[in-house]
Amino acid sequence: MSPTSPSPAPIVLPVVEIAAEVRPLDPVVVHVRCAPNYGHSLRIWQSTFLLDRDSAHTSSMIGFENISLYPHWMSIPHGRAHQFTLFFEPLPKAVRVFDLSEIIPEPRGWHFPAIRRNQEDVYWLNLPN
Repeated sequence: MSPTSPSPAPIVLPVVEIAAEVRPLDPVVVHVRCAPNYGHSLRIWQSTFLLDRDSAHTSSMIGFENISLYPHWMSIPHGRAHQFTLFFEPLPKAVRVFDLSEIIPEPRGWHFPAIRRNQEDVYWLNLPN
């Protein structure tokens, strides 16, 4: 280019917004193993929580895998074991023992009392318990 040539026009890029699902870091992971003859269908309610036994803290369920969410049922082949996973908001560092409770307006909501906290915050539970 010669000194008298005009400069090229600047390139203007469009503004781009990126939407991303934001999840808390280090969720609590609960794997649940169902005995082969536990039942023929399963579901979980969104009203399933981790409840600290020494405070009013509650961690909500933020995700699930390999199980249906109420009001839908997931069929389980008769005589086959089944496993599903639940994800919860992180627990405060001070929590040492907690309950997993499915708080529902009908009988037989799941309740796993007195789960001892571990460093990994990954737990394996069995149904029936």
